[in-house]
Amino acid sequence: MNRVATGVLMAIILVWGFSACRSGKKPVRKDVTVDSVAVEEIPVEAPFIVPELSLEKQELINRLLPLKEQEISFTTFSGKAKMRYEGGGEKQEFVASIRIRKDSVIWVSVSALGGLVQVARALVTPDSIRLINYLQREVIAMPASDARRLLPADLDFATLQNILIGNLPRNGGIPTDATDFGGTWSLQLEDRQYVQQLAYNKSDSTLRSSQVRTQPDLPQTALVMQFGNYETVGGQRFAATRALNIITGEGQYYLDMHFNGVAIDEPTDFPFSIPKKYTMK
Repeated sequence: MNRVATGVLMAIILVWGFSACRSGKKPVRKDVTVDSVAVEEIPVEAPFIVPELSLEKQELINRLLPLKEQEISFTTFSGKAKMRYEGGGEKQEFVASIRIRKDSVIWVSVSALGGLVQVARALVTPDSIRLINYLQREVIAMPASDARRLLPADLDFATLQNILIGNLPRNGGIPTDATDFGGTWSLQLEDRQYVQQLAYNKSDSTLRSSQVRTQPDLPQTALVMQFGNYETVGGQRFAATRALNIITGEGQYYLDMHFNGVAIDEPTDFPFSIPKKYTMK
C-alpha cells in the first residue's frame, strides 16, 4: 500500500483503538518511553477504593466537575484539518476532510501536496472500516474485530469520535484529586483500569489537556491530548488545534491536527463510491 495511505489508515485505527489499550507511566512529552509489562488483569469484580480527600480538595472538585460535563453537542460535524502523523516508521503530512454523523459514521477524505492530490477515503462505522487507496487503486474492507491485524487493540468508535470532535476521550471515573496551579486547574478521575487527568485554563475554563493512562499494575499504554486555539462554532467552543501522543507496547505515535472550515449541525453527506476495477484487499 502507498505510504501515505498506510499512515492515514494507521492514524485512524490507532486513535480508534486507544480505549482498549493498557497504560502505565505518566507521559508528558512526545519523546517519553514506556516499557510494556505483561501482568494479570484485575478481576471485573475487584472494587475501586476511593481515597479520602481534604475539605479543600473536595470543594475544588465540586467546582471543577461541571467543567468536565461541558462538551460539544452535535448531530453532524464537518471540517478540514491539516495533519502530521509519525509512527511505525512513517512520517506523513496530509489534509483530511472529516465528516461525522454522531454515533453512526465517520467519513475521512485525505489528500496530499496541500490538498492537490486525492490519496485515500475512509468510512468508519462502529462495526467496520473501509478504505479506498486511490494511488494504488485498491480497497481495504474489514470488520472492526479484524482491525487487530493492523494494531493489537480492540476498537472503540466513540473514542475516535470524541478525539475528532474535541470532547474527552473518556467520560467516566471517580474524582480522586484536584489541584490549583495558579493559571490552570487540574482534575483527576479514576476507575479500576484508568486514570485521567484534566487541565483547564482558568482564564476561560476551556480544556487545556487530557492525559489518560491505565493503572500502574496493568500493561502500559498512555494517551496525552492537548487542545488550543479555541474558536466559537455554532455557539460552542471548539479547539481548532490538537496534538496527540500515544505510547503503547508497540511503539510511539504522534498526530497533530489544525482545523478550519468547521461546521456543526449543517446538512452533510458521506459519499463513498468504489471505482470499477479497484482491487479488494
